[in-house]
Amino acid sequence: MARKTYRPDDILWTITDEHIKQVKSVNVGASDATMVTLGSLLDTMYPRKAMAKLFEEKLIYVNDHKANPHTVVTVGDEVWIAMAKEKIDYSPAPMDLVVLYEDEDLLIVDKPAGLTVNSQNQISLANGVAQYFKDRGIKRKIRFLNRLDRDTTGCIVIAKSGLAQSLYQQQMDNDIFEKWYRATVEGVLVEPQGSLEFPMRKSADGIHYEVHSNGVMTRTDYKVVVPNHDSHAIIKNEMLDTASVDISRHLPGVVDKSVSNYGVIVDNVDNSVGNIEPNVGNISAAGDNSVYNCEDNHRNIPVNSGTTAVDIRLWTGKTHQIRVAFSHCGHPLVGDTLYGAQPTGKPFKLRAVRVIFNHIRTGQRIEVRV
Repeated sequence: MARKTYRPDDILWTITDEHIKQVKSVNVGASDATMVTLGSLLDTMYPRKAMAKLFEEKLIYVNDHKANPHTVVTVGDEVWIAMAKEKIDYSPAPMDLVVLYEDEDLLIVDKPAGLTVNSQNQISLANGVAQYFKDRGIKRKIRFLNRLDRDTTGCIVIAKSGLAQSLYQQQMDNDIFEKWYRATVEGVLVEPQGSLEFPMRKSADGIHYEVHSNGVMTRTDYKVVVPNHDSHAIIKNEMLDTASVDISRHLPGVVDKSVSNYGVIVDNVDNSVGNIEPNVGNISAAGDNSVYNCEDNHRNIPVNSGTTAVDIRLWTGKTHQIRVAFSHCGHPLVGDTLYGAQPTGKPFKLRAVRVIFNHIRTGQRIEVRV
């Protein structure tokens, strides 16, 4: 519904000459005299689907007048994108949320073990977030940008609007939004780092997920917490004849600004933070003489042979992906009996320890740790 008043999370900006040049650069044949429409301008900045909904609800203005995609714009015009008021879509329930980060568009909290994200017919994290929204007058649906299993802890990211959801999902699709985990696996990993690429699907029992040629391809990069950088690991799935190369260098240094646990302190990091070689996973298996095949090694490792802590970057988002990948290589997460680990009497050890993204309003690179 259209409205006349600004809210703190609305987006306001003035069209510059650079905006106009950007539109004309992507429209072949456009001349200096070609008129620029609001729709073509917004196409260079935001996902079209999100904009279509806001246009439909008459929430986009130019110079305080309701606009449509055909509205002609020029340098100096002010664009106002109003955020829609919505009904909270989960029943509020009191919960002691640990807030790690919050701005106009995102809420990031630390999910405890034993709590589902948004299961039906039981109290879940979504109910606690609904209470948080209600108490602060945030009249929005709850949109989770990532999911964690019941016993996985750490960073859960909630978008406060459909536009924020679209923009951050776009970053995830383009590998700009990074998700990092810390896990402890059974056995001692021979190689200090690697990239596990397997197709996965839900198994016939409807509970497990499994590596299968008919599944969706996944990628899970790992790095042993105290690695030996002289090694070079390649993980290969013989069945599909695909190979991927590990991270072959130190990650760029990150200046620690004393981000404390359970704090709302955020590191602003350089764009290179956590950048893993962009061509990881794009090499040919032909001619490779150093292939490590997960199918044939390190099966049935007793827990008393040691454990390994690993940092993990998740590039894709398949359910149980980390658990399946390491189990498939004979190193299930410690305590993860669903995927073959020895029982410990405690939940498996997996924690979402940090997320890194570009702020959608400022463009600043932000890192949030738990």
